[in-house]
Amino acid sequence: MQHLTFIQHPRYAQAFADYLKSLGLSASVQLRADGANIFIERDEELPQAQEELQRFLNEPNHERYRQASWLVPEDDAQAQKLSGMYRGLSFARILKLSGVVTKTIIVICLVVYLLTSQGMDAVARAPFMFFNSFGAALNSGELWRWLTPAFVHFGIFHFLFNMSAWWVFGGMVERTQSSRRLFALFFLCAVVSNLVQFMWTGNRFGGLSGVVYGVLGYLWFYERFSPAPPFRLPKGLMVFMLIALALGFTNIMPLANQAHLSGLLTGCFLGGLFARLDRAGRRER
Repeated sequence: MQHLTFIQHPRYAQAFADYLKSLGLSASVQLRADGANIFIERDEELPQAQEELQRFLNEPNHERYRQASWLVPEDDAQAQKLSGMYRGLSFARILKLSGVVTKTIIVICLVVYLLTSQGMDAVARAPFMFFNSFGAALNSGELWRWLTPAFVHFGIFHFLFNMSAWWVFGGMVERTQSSRRLFALFFLCAVVSNLVQFMWTGNRFGGLSGVVYGVLGYLWFYERFSPAPPFRLPKGLMVFMLIALALGFTNIMPLANQAHLSGLLTGCFLGGLFARLDRAGRRER
């Protein structure tokens, strides 16, 4: 066992230790009256832990550390001592922690949902639908149509499911990385999934689910290919999502399957790409 550091504020120490655990490192916290010691149980993990320590000291209030405290299994004894600074967040607190891109997309979807009478008013939703033909897509000046089908939802369950998934997983990207990263994901996944779905079914589709699958694919591959991902997906989540995707290609759950698949593949590509770019950037620094 190796001593990593001493942190005066025990709640910060616990958040950092939880983050190290989320990376698979064997971190433990020893509380003292004046602060907390952090130890690494396996010696070979010390270099990576020291690198993460420097990152933590540069930005101790980053959301990735609070995020880790939600994901790592709770130690009841420690939780009682720490009084839950990073746990048990209220709805108002979670809403405040949601980033500007996450909230803006939800607000736009809500406005479109109401304007189009839950997506059922064909006349009202027409300006938001994809182009009628490839010729129009290439020559029309209505460039917003590459994105706006993602804002159209049909019925309350379609709307609530996509908004919930976007809030959780899109918010995860924005909290732990940046608003620009999430906006880039939204833009690219929306354009690709809308175009691919149009190639199969014409412009009779709508919804944010292609983007949601893209964000999940991004989280999946970024976590897989980054040596120090700032987030961890719950175990079994991607298995569940892949099963849901497969069911979409049957008559059991007829959905915008091509948008889901193309969004997922786009997100996976971007997750691997950004993991590589972020790793290279960290080495240069």
